[in-house]
Amino acid sequence: MLDFAIYSITIIAVWSVLALSLNIQFGMTGLVNFGQILPFALGSYAAGISASLGYPWWIGALAGLIAAPLIALLVIMPAQRLAQDYWALITLGAAEIFRLTVLNAPALTGGADGLVVPRFIDPTLAMSVALAVLAVTFLLAQRISSSPYGRMLRVLREDEILASTLGRSPIRYQASVSVIAWMMAAAAGVTYAHITGYVAPSSFTVTETFIIWTAVILGGPGRNIGVIFGAAIIQLLGVSSRFVAQWIDLPPDLIANLRLASFGLVLVLMFLYRPQGLIPEAKQVHDAERN
Repeated sequence: MLDFAIYSITIIAVWSVLALSLNIQFGMTGLVNFGQILPFALGSYAAGISASLGYPWWIGALAGLIAAPLIALLVIMPAQRLAQDYWALITLGAAEIFRLTVLNAPALTGGADGLVVPRFIDPTLAMSVALAVLAVTFLLAQRISSSPYGRMLRVLREDEILASTLGRSPIRYQASVSVIAWMMAAAAGVTYAHITGYVAPSSFTVTETFIIWTAVILGGPGRNIGVIFGAAIIQLLGVSSRFVAQWIDLPPDLIANLRLASFGLVLVLMFLYRPQGLIPEAKQVHDAERN
């Protein structure tokens, strides 16, 4: 039971970082990113490739944290002159291009077989590292949320034209928040690789992006503590389904499909009855309004 609790906390911490990284893009800025699994995969594969080449873990971590913002800027460049609706398509396409690339480059990435990564020997150490990454990410997200920078992100979310009239460049703010968010996700990817000890293309599909979105919508877009709460619920549902499979005589693939269907049902119900999430974003009240 203790081992299960440690594993659950570790996985929840990793996916909470991913949820936070999506929240500062969508919840705070209004950017619809359907490819947030891409920087997560970049961090994981940076750790895997570094290990396969015989480099120490910190080289892989550094490579992932450098590659993520660079790729973020490359992905953002085509979207500069497009409406925000196209961000979803561009990010989704970029994530799939990366997955197919690593799938068809076995010499470097191991192809469909993936790569073996040195994993944490002590589960408690893995949990501690995951929680430390989550703590740093949460503090950074909270700092962004309460700063003038974060308030301008919310202005962009509500009205880009208004932000432009204030002398702000929407694309610069969107690019900067994307860079920060992708570095967060890359850090989660590096941590995840060393927790599981294995990376493969099958771990970075559209389904994983869908799970991140479900966590954000469930917890409360724009509310950092809310998306952590949402990630915890989603991951506990996913982990607990393994026990359900042992209790009832159903094929594992059917259980997996039912789990995804339950996530979809949660997402639809939240959109219909509580779009603000379980823990809604707090209203921003400034000194001028108080007076």
